[in-house]
Amino acid sequence: MPKISVIVPVYNVEKYLRRCLDSIFAQQYPDAEVICVNDGSTDTSPAILEEYAAKHGNLRIVTQPNRGLGAARNAGMDAARGEYIFFVDSDDFLAPGYFSAAVEKLEADGADLIMFNPIIYDHRTGRTHPYRSMVDFYRFSRAGGFPVAEHPLLLSFNGCWDKVCRRSLLAENGIRFPCPRIYEDVTFGISAQVCARKISVHKEGFYYYRKNTGSSITDRELNNKRFRGDFLQNLREVRDFLRARGCGRAIWSGVMLYALRDGMFHLGYARPQREFQSFFTELRAIFSDEEVRSALAWGSEKIGWFADVLLRGDVRACKKGIVRALNMPLGI
Repeated sequence: MPKISVIVPVYNVEKYLRRCLDSIFAQQYPDAEVICVNDGSTDTSPAILEEYAAKHGNLRIVTQPNRGLGAARNAGMDAARGEYIFFVDSDDFLAPGYFSAAVEKLEADGADLIMFNPIIYDHRTGRTHPYRSMVDFYRFSRAGGFPVAEHPLLLSFNGCWDKVCRRSLLAENGIRFPCPRIYEDVTFGISAQVCARKISVHKEGFYYYRKNTGSSITDRELNNKRFRGDFLQNLREVRDFLRARGCGRAIWSGVMLYALRDGMFHLGYARPQREFQSFFTELRAIFSDEEVRSALAWGSEKIGWFADVLLRGDVRACKKGIVRALNMPLGI
């Protein structure tokens, strides 16, 4: 049984796939399997996968009709045999030492999940910068292993490619990606963190997240009604999950920080007026007053303003102030 399983969903990424795979095999981790899920690609991606499989005996190809990113990752998890699961998107790439650093710190801290601070790579300029606050990640990295309720800010950092999980954590708790769904890693990331007995944080980045290609979800979300609908559905499922587990106020505060921060972002793109009002009304209906108020624990003027207009159901005040609020710093 391999120590780690690296899951790479692949769909029409011929321009980026070689760099991604080269960075994976350059890790030279001695006990790894690489599972590439060809999700119905119609370009030369399948041929590139066959080429690499011929050179690397630890690469396995899973082929399926196009079903989306969540389904491809689920297929990869079904095929995985490793103790730890790494997710790498096929247009991203890795710095050397990523696999070793993750496993060493997971085992040193006795954690079920480790989170990294990815590095944004601007595809147009080649410039890089940390995705999130380096100060926060240095602080969390010194804490060893901890339950997420001790540092609930991490619940507002959603993704799967910034996390490495024990496979047993995912299997024992039935954690999967919803599909078909946009932002499918939100429910995955929150569920995994809440279910983990201990979380660890690494101060280094290692993972290069490619932006400004014009093809990623976040590159395409301007004024897209489906994206807003999937965002709301994810929140409903997360709400039901937290309520069923009887989660305390600390965990709710982290989830609501994400819900309100990103809810404002989506409202900023909701046009025309009826779309704005519909999204506002649906978002307000998801959470109880107490759940919304948990976000006030962060002391953020921006979050506090949005929580207030939501609690009052004041869509007019929200419409009037949303641009100003979006331009405010989070301030936590």
